[in-house]
Amino acid sequence: MKRFESLDILRGMSIFGMVFSAIIPYGVLPGWMYHIQNPPPSHTLDITRYGIGWVDLVFPVFIFCMGAAIPFAFRTRWAAKGRDTISDLKGIGERFLMLLAFSYLCVLLSPNFDGYWPQYLILGGFVCLWMIYVKKAPVKVRVAGWIAAFALIAVFYFCFGTPLSLFRRNIIILLLSFLYLFGALIWYVTRNSAWRRGVAFLLVIGLSLFTRLTGFDGALYDNKSLSWLFNMEEINFLMILIPATWVGDFFYNMISKGSTPVFGRKISVHVLFWSLLLLVVLVLAGSYLRWQYTLFAVTTVLGTISLLTYKTARICAPPVFLSALLIIVGLAVENLEPGITKVPCSFSYCFVTAGISILLLLWIEYLRQLIPGSFVGRIFSGAGENPLMSYVTFDMLVVPLMSITCMNVLYRWARPLEFPWAGVFTSFIIVMFTMWLVSRASRRKIYWRA
Repeated sequence: MKRFESLDILRGMSIFGMVFSAIIPYGVLPGWMYHIQNPPPSHTLDITRYGIGWVDLVFPVFIFCMGAAIPFAFRTRWAAKGRDTISDLKGIGERFLMLLAFSYLCVLLSPNFDGYWPQYLILGGFVCLWMIYVKKAPVKVRVAGWIAAFALIAVFYFCFGTPLSLFRRNIIILLLSFLYLFGALIWYVTRNSAWRRGVAFLLVIGLSLFTRLTGFDGALYDNKSLSWLFNMEEINFLMILIPATWVGDFFYNMISKGSTPVFGRKISVHVLFWSLLLLVVLVLAGSYLRWQYTLFAVTTVLGTISLLTYKTARICAPPVFLSALLIIVGLAVENLEPGITKVPCSFSYCFVTAGISILLLLWIEYLRQLIPGSFVGRIFSGAGENPLMSYVTFDMLVVPLMSITCMNVLYRWARPLEFPWAGVFTSFIIVMFTMWLVSRASRRKIYWRA
């Protein structure tokens, strides 16, 4: 079965956003260029600030892509090899453990060194990850990768004094590992029943609400003996992932039957999908600026778009309706919360970002059909097929190579402090180059898999 390329593109764009937002000039750009709750110039956490910016959208979009990919992964394998419950559950557990290990390895193998010679060791760490995670690698290669990784970690610890701690892990990958574990199990149990998945979704909401009302989520977070590994965000973000699995099932069933959304080139179709993009911008701008009538405006626009969808692109009506429901409910419940926030993760944040993710996926599918085989689309698609490699290539390959070849001098020169937007452009170019490198690996069928 062919891949759902639009999902790969969206995943690649989300990884691009993660890397890009981490390296843009610090503290000198307008507030909307950063996490809303980490405003410039100090970038200290302020939980009293509410709203969603484009940076706050990056992580939920990746969660959505992970959830939508779960049905594709399992059902494609079943179509080829048949279903085996024991093997399936074993595979879920193994992938969880490999993702959990990756959250530690990508940090322990890439300490923040400025020296020249340590960059070679970080490149060695990249090679170790390659040996451990490259798809279809022989067992002896993986074992050699693990041995080399532990040896490098020992060198960093004894020779350079880098600390070893349970807290030295990548929190994003850690969250994703638990989200995959819980999300895959929920989907597996409810794979043939939409109403059971709806019940599971409501149970997650109920559990999250219970922990907030009782203060359990805060107590768990304050308990450092547990929170280093598990916290309630690993449950809360399931409110994004579970709807994503339904969208994944929807498109898998469509593609498996030999059909794909064909939108054509009618004026009404163009109006529909550019309205979807405008809607995303409206929601983000409205939440950022705290517009008083945002809910009314969005409700009106969503109703119009849903009606238009039914008339012009009926095949996409179900995901549009789901998106409309999530966004409207999310904006409505914001009035029952202090506000829409990522930290702590609010219900409105999960619902709205899940709805926006659906709209972005539909818009990318439309754009892919409008401009088939575009160069930029191939880059993001290739990077999205290889998420683990995409996530670490900049820090563990591109940056060390720039240091070794002294290209970092040119990189710093292209990021003058007095012209921060020049630094934004430079960051964009270097991250696009990174995504291109990963896309080349994908084109050669070289994949990292947990």
